[in-house]
Amino acid sequence: MSQRGSSGVSMARLIKFGLSAMPWLIIAGLLWAGIFIKPKAVGSTVEPPVIERSDAFFGFAAPESSQLWAAGNHGKIIHSKDGGTSWKSQGPSTAHHLQDVAAWDTHRLLAVGNGGMVLLTADGGVKWEQKRIDFLPASLDKLLRVKALADGRAWAVGEMGALLYSGDYGKTWERRRPAQDTAFNDIAMMDEKSGWVVGEAGAILRTTDGGIHWDMTPSGVKSSLMALAFRDAQNAVAVGLEGVILVTRDGGKTWRRAVATRKDGAPLKLHFYDVIWDGSRKQWLVVGDQGVYAKADAEAATWTGGGLDAMELAWHTRIASSGDRFYLAGATLGEWSGEDGSWRRLGAGK
Repeated sequence: MSQRGSSGVSMARLIKFGLSAMPWLIIAGLLWAGIFIKPKAVGSTVEPPVIERSDAFFGFAAPESSQLWAAGNHGKIIHSKDGGTSWKSQGPSTAHHLQDVAAWDTHRLLAVGNGGMVLLTADGGVKWEQKRIDFLPASLDKLLRVKALADGRAWAVGEMGALLYSGDYGKTWERRRPAQDTAFNDIAMMDEKSGWVVGEAGAILRTTDGGIHWDMTPSGVKSSLMALAFRDAQNAVAVGLEGVILVTRDGGKTWRRAVATRKDGAPLKLHFYDVIWDGSRKQWLVVGDQGVYAKADAEAATWTGGGLDAMELAWHTRIASSGDRFYLAGATLGEWSGEDGSWRRLGAGK
């Protein structure tokens, strides 16, 4: 055989060997890459929005104009320094749902919620102290509302008749009424001595000695009362489920029923969850289920209402005024400029 022929046969054998070894070379290369080559992220990390669609905020506080705080499900606390334009998550890691937040000023705040949980901060939310009020029943220990008053005083109410007082910025708490099988939903203290509590089945309690003793006051309704607010020592409004509005003009001794209607005269029978007295506009404002609101003048005699916006059908448990705006917390977090103004949902996730 010639040298040219031998070279051709050798080349053919080499090609055949290369083709047969190719799969094994590919497998070996993949194994080597999987062991020794670490993937590197390309591009920037996408951060989730501070306010997500799954969020619900049950409590709201506005210690001063443009300073806003909201607390809600899964222990989420968010803070805005610019009236709700931008928000920052500023709470500790906790699995407990938070039901309310209150502020003494822009630095001292407290939040309460499920599991008898109390969260405290003295530096504007940089650090939070977590504690559980361990004398509450282990099975039903949800704190529903908290109010921060002057000189570090605070009151909290909740399930199983929880009616609690703190005189040291929420660091320690004491029970001011024995446990009972009912829920208290809100508390309003006019001063160090006089205060009122509302709760399930139309319950209204009154104290005149700083919460040492509480007396039941007939409300005339069986629907659960969710919130109350006082304009002064004599005039107050309480609201509740099934469109209940109660008005007192004698400091809570007696209460009368009022009815809110839409502009067409139809009664508003949706649940009401919160009420405030807006001194700058000299009017009462109520919010509740399905984006509903109601308002009345200082006498609280005639109530009219409707929807915040044609597209806003969410429930809201809190309303607060700050500057010339109202802020609502609930299934959505939003800003409202009043009956003849605009409604704006807050947060990119909305």
